Amino acid sequence: GRALPAAGVLADPSGPSAAAAPLLRYAQALQAVGGPEVIASLLPVLLKTLDDDTLRLGSALHDGEPARAAVVLHGLKGVLPMFCAPDMARSIQQLEALCKTAALVEARAAWPALRAQMLLLREEVRVIIEKAA
Repeated sequence: GRALPAAGVLADPSGPSAAAAPLLRYAQALQAVGGPEVIASLLPVLLKTLDDDTLRLGSALHDGEPARAAVVLHGLKGVLPMFCAPDMARSIQQLEALCKTAALVEARAAWPALRAQMLLLREEVRVIIEKAA
């Protein structure tokens, strides 16, 4: 497959997606987990995690189970900050805090914004995987 992009490619503010800064922080991931080969092996896992956890979170909040949502968010909080923008990491922490206090109405209100970020991050990861293939 082709090589993954250089560290600055995804975060270049002059690029075509300058209107919306990418959520995937490639340089940050390089520092956190190692070289491009390591990231190449982790991105498919990240993609599956985003798919699975988006569904699990939506289901838990829909079912009125904030404690179950908090468990999923706690796992994401451990993984995503290596790869994502600080704003997204804060959103995860805030929603986890709401779920831990059983603030279901507030958690349900906060979920759509985080869901949108997770879907956007998923798309960014998918594009990188495809370009590297």
